[in-house]
Amino acid sequence: MLVARYYNNKNVRIESAEKPQIRDGEVLVRVMSCGICGSDVMEWFRVPKSPRILGHEIAGVVAESRSDRFVEGERVVVRNQVPCGICHACANGHHSVCEASVEIEPGGMAEFIRVPRQIVERGMWRLPNSLPYPVGTLAEPLACVLHSQNLALTTASKCLVIVGCGVFGLLHLQVARHSGVQRIIVVEPNEYRQAVAINMGATAVVNSADGLVSVINEVNNGHSADMSIVATGSSSGLATACKALPRFGTVLLFGIPPPNAAGELSINQIFWRKELVLLSSYGPGNVAFSEALRLLQQGAINFDQLITHEIPFGEVQSGFELASKAADSLKIVLDLGTCT
Repeated sequence: MLVARYYNNKNVRIESAEKPQIRDGEVLVRVMSCGICGSDVMEWFRVPKSPRILGHEIAGVVAESRSDRFVEGERVVVRNQVPCGICHACANGHHSVCEASVEIEPGGMAEFIRVPRQIVERGMWRLPNSLPYPVGTLAEPLACVLHSQNLALTTASKCLVIVGCGVFGLLHLQVARHSGVQRIIVVEPNEYRQAVAINMGATAVVNSADGLVSVINEVNNGHSADMSIVATGSSSGLATACKALPRFGTVLLFGIPPPNAAGELSINQIFWRKELVLLSSYGPGNVAFSEALRLLQQGAINFDQLITHEIPFGEVQSGFELASKAADSLKIVLDLGTCT
């Protein structure tokens, strides 16, 4: 079978690999679409573990089944891994940092993946016929957003600030709107993404932290925001998010800066007369993709504007270049239906 093997952002090669063989209880999925996640182009994270086959935003069709749960020909979305449910982390509700998670083989940027029994039982869902395969790839990132907003109790917010409006920032915006958050201010320097955010329901958009507090006061009847979400890998994101909360509130850390990024915030700025809560979230936790699929089916998520590029699998390198630049593009999806 064909796979896209990642070496670095400028070196992603179409290569040949052995097609996986499945065992009892397992399923072989023919991948039709696979999204390129922002985490896929974080070289500081990916390159040390490379070469490898990436891809965790997966939609496809059952090619072979040795499970009584799915039959050949069914359209599905697949989690790339599921928590064990019994380790210390899982027992305490931290499924995203499970100590013994089970993974697919290989990553989703391959013609076929082997889905282990545990994922077949707890990490595969039927993709409704009304949703195209590329839209199915949004189930995983949307589940990540749902998990983080559940942790942060976002529905209790009356005023929310989102720092960064790439795919995840825009998903946070739409989920919060759907949950009933009334006022949402977006901090985003890119004019293209600003326009998309306004179209998706942002109350106001600002270019940077400058003037942010005055905009919040104007929008929120003289009060500060209740919560801010860091949805960018920029090292300034945390400082901006904290600035949005002059006295108290919750900062949800969702974006991932490089480990050596210089910070622009001191402990004093977080602690002194602030009473800020810093909360981090990673992955979809134990959120069922069925909830994400339900929102997509309901039209709560504007996937037409989110998915800006569908790239033939053979042109995977151009997809990674687009994702790396993060300019006038949002979600980039690889079309593996073009494989021969």
